[in-house]
Amino acid sequence: QAAIPHWGNVTPFTYLEKSRFRSAPPPELLSPEYAKAVREMKLIGSDKSPLRTSLQSEIARYWYEATVQGWNRIARITAESRNLDLWETARLYALLNTALADGYIASFESKYFFNFWRPITAIREADTDGNFETTGEPDWNSYLIAPNIPDWPSAHATGGGAAAEVLAGFYGTDFIEFSMTSGPPYAGTTQWFSSLSEAALENANSRALAGNHYRESSIAGLEQGRRIGTWVFANYLRPVR
Repeated sequence: QAAIPHWGNVTPFTYLEKSRFRSAPPPELLSPEYAKAVREMKLIGSDKSPLRTSLQSEIARYWYEATVQGWNRIARITAESRNLDLWETARLYALLNTALADGYIASFESKYFFNFWRPITAIREADTDGNFETTGEPDWNSYLIAPNIPDWPSAHATGGGAAAEVLAGFYGTDFIEFSMTSGPPYAGTTQWFSSLSEAALENANSRALAGNHYRESSIAGLEQGRRIGTWVFANYLRPVR
């Protein structure tokens, strides 16, 4: 049974029209683009993938925790490294979590509008999709557990894109160097990043490496999040001075 189907109907914090930030649509099932996406996921997203490297598997696990937790941790790390005062820190967290909240609302509005199946369902039932370039694998399984929510777009990627845009806007540059240690369920891995956008892109790609989303779904979510983050920072909680 599909989870939290009404999340996209929650009233957003920063915009009125529910479909304002709807993502780009998924490919048509009969298209070559769709067949290519399915083939890629078969190869790299499987729990038994011979092509996914140990580093790629680590990236999938590193970003697997909820986006909100990970990006709030990044905000804390970067805020502490710049010795922000209490007021600046409060504004940073308010902007960040407003963008994350509206990012998830927009993502779920898109998810249940497009109602597109995840790779784990699409690959197992590929013989029913009408595309002659795809073949079903009933026993295929994703590397990491895929939640029972429609695929398109990746909310994980949307949240990361929105968060990175807000943080870059706040600091006045994308080129913020930081290291972050992952939290549960795969806690304890530390990675270093040279920019916020680098972290957001890796966060998005991790969902394909986990077998949870098509890579195209992750990129669509990342772009959706960037639009929301840019909007939130440009229009809300502006300094008086």
